Amino acid sequence: MSETKPPLAAKPNISHWDFPQDAQSAETYQLLLEELQKHFIDVQRNVFSLPAFDAFVSRIVGSFHNEAWALFRVFLDGRVYTTSTAASSFNVALCLYLFSRAMGWSEEHQTLLIRGALLHDVGMLFLPPSLLLKEGKLTEKERVLLESHPSVSYEKVRQWGESFEATQIALQHHEDWNGAGYPSCLAGEQIHPWTRIATVAINFVARVTQRRYRNSLVGYEAMKQLVKDQGSRFDPVSVKDFIHSLGLNPPGSILLLSDGSIARVIEMTSGNILRPRVRMLIDSFGNAFRDDKGPLLDLNDTPKIFIARPVNFQDLLEAGEHQTAR
Repeated sequence: MSETKPPLAAKPNISHWDFPQDAQSAETYQLLLEELQKHFIDVQRNVFSLPAFDAFVSRIVGSFHNEAWALFRVFLDGRVYTTSTAASSFNVALCLYLFSRAMGWSEEHQTLLIRGALLHDVGMLFLPPSLLLKEGKLTEKERVLLESHPSVSYEKVRQWGESFEATQIALQHHEDWNGAGYPSCLAGEQIHPWTRIATVAINFVARVTQRRYRNSLVGYEAMKQLVKDQGSRFDPVSVKDFIHSLGLNPPGSILLLSDGSIARVIEMTSGNILRPRVRMLIDSFGNAFRDDKGPLLDLNDTPKIFIARPVNFQDLLEAGEHQTAR
């Protein structure tokens, strides 16, 4: 007689799951972010040291090479949270590194892209804090001041002798594919190719970090919005390549699989956005694996198991409580 699988609603409470294998990466993420913040303070004080920044970029590149997916999971689940210019720039650099590696870019171009991402928004450092913190509609004067920051970023990046590509990311990162952006209302192929993919990453990071307490659907929802906005705000090819690199359900997402099991996305493996490598949290018989001790499963190797849908921990908890109450 075959074993009967319990319904999804009867599975264990996983609302307070922890992922200890990402703990060391969370510490690395925090240290790198704090160091970038110090460089940005130097920018504001006009004592920015390019040799010191060069050494910092080398450390970032080394960390990305060694643990990029783990750092991305730390970013996605909000384990280290801040909405600072330094944090958004770091997260954009991380996303663009994963993109460039998946797309087969040379290490030299990967490093140049990371540098451009880290420095693209330095113009924001010279805006009044009251403007950045303001809620509600901006006045016309405030809007003009805010929209000046790409030009300030461009001048700073050019002054420091960064690559032409980095200057274009700094200047154009608020240009829209349909010409509705700023500061120059560029459209389509008038926008530099590196900027086109950078704007996708910038928007993804902004959407993921809109709220402090994130749910496990946040990456999937951000990817869906990118698809919705392709052809208007974003270059469709850049959107396709970005999702190809990070997945429709990016690392850190929680998935219900077709056999009734629950798994967490660990990394993309082959560019197939529907076949990531996952770690089992709850198997198809309701057995829970805590402390990152569940088996790893490459969905490329299990053609009979596929992603049913992304899920949120809280949804599963509420479903379990409803089932118990019945």
